[in-house]
Amino acid sequence: MMFKKKTCRMCGGKKFKTVINFGKNALVNSLIERDDLHKKEKVYPLIVEQCQDCSLVQIVNSIDSNKIYKDEDYLYFSGDMPGLQDYFAEFVKELHQYIEHPNDLVMEIGSNDGAMLQHWATQIGVSCRVLGVDPASNVVVRALKGNIPTISDFFTERLAKSIRKEWGQAKIIGGANCIAHLNDLHDMMRGVKHLLKDDGVFWVECNYWGGMVENKNYSLIYHDHFSYFTLKNWMTFLDKFDMKVFDAYVTPAQGGSLRIFACNKSEEKMPTDRMIKLLNKEEKTRLNSYKTAKKYNKEVIEEAGKLNELITEIKEQGKTIAGYGAAAKGFSVLKLAEIDGTHIDYFIDDSPAKQGKFTPVTHIPVISRAEASKQLPDYFFITAPNYEKVIIDKEHTFLEEGGKFITVDSRTIGPDVN
Repeated sequence: MMFKKKTCRMCGGKKFKTVINFGKNALVNSLIERDDLHKKEKVYPLIVEQCQDCSLVQIVNSIDSNKIYKDEDYLYFSGDMPGLQDYFAEFVKELHQYIEHPNDLVMEIGSNDGAMLQHWATQIGVSCRVLGVDPASNVVVRALKGNIPTISDFFTERLAKSIRKEWGQAKIIGGANCIAHLNDLHDMMRGVKHLLKDDGVFWVECNYWGGMVENKNYSLIYHDHFSYFTLKNWMTFLDKFDMKVFDAYVTPAQGGSLRIFACNKSEEKMPTDRMIKLLNKEEKTRLNSYKTAKKYNKEVIEEAGKLNELITEIKEQGKTIAGYGAAAKGFSVLKLAEIDGTHIDYFIDDSPAKQGKFTPVTHIPVISRAEASKQLPDYFFITAPNYEKVIIDKEHTFLEEGGKFITVDSRTIGPDVN
């Protein structure tokens, strides 16, 4: 299925209503080299809408994926994210129940640097084959260095046919927080159907619209994320491919991510209690209604306004503020809250790939934590709310010496904070 403007990724519908408009934004991972600061930057509309036929919340007029993953180095490496290795290790233990034979193939869509696939060998010692697929060649190089077989390409039906010829069918296929990056979900699912064994399991972990609404979370809205899903969305969509969701629950990742497990309808797998409970909650809260989308718009704009007021007040007191983490989430927060280089002096980031560069449009420098130690700010603004606890635990000395933190939901943490 070829998607044109104003066409829903899941149902093909053409009736939409706006959820929230971020205006024109740069691609979030397009950090700028010093020598390129004088060049004109490309910005693109970032408008989230809801399909009025199937209720999928999505960026309809999305950016060509090649611009995000091929034309520039992709600066997100799963292996660099604090706490993610333990998170993946636990999930692999859960998935292990679906492996039956030593020759079973486990395939991951959007496998990045192989951070999850490596746990099939290192943490569990499972005797099975693994294969990753990811379009960003620079992260694939790191996966290959770690001895994780990985194909540098987008996962499509065409690629699935090639993999099946060379590797055979897969017992487990899935993707962690990458399915939202795909524009043609129909092509992906045709590939999954072709490659998955009859008794195989397809899993997805993705942005959960329910978590975004409940937590007033707008940090997940950026050009990489084309869609924001509900359990109902997936149940309706997979039915088109003669598949069914048999298990689903919400994880703590990204402020609440949806994790679903699906199989062919021919399999005798009944819906789990936790899946039924989640589906009932969606229905009770009218999660898939446009009324809920409008309420979300109002609440997140209010949240962004509060954050702007707080940071402006702190700057007017003559205090210095640095961003903690040059992450895509943080740039979305700064954009909606209208926070720029007049508020933030610099960003720190643990990823060497980001250090020495500058944020798009606002041109705020990104430095290492070691360099920041030479002149620490009065406040660190935690731009990635899902890493708040990890960062605060790590920076206990900064707190003990009088430093403070600002959070996305407009809290301040530190000495003498009420």
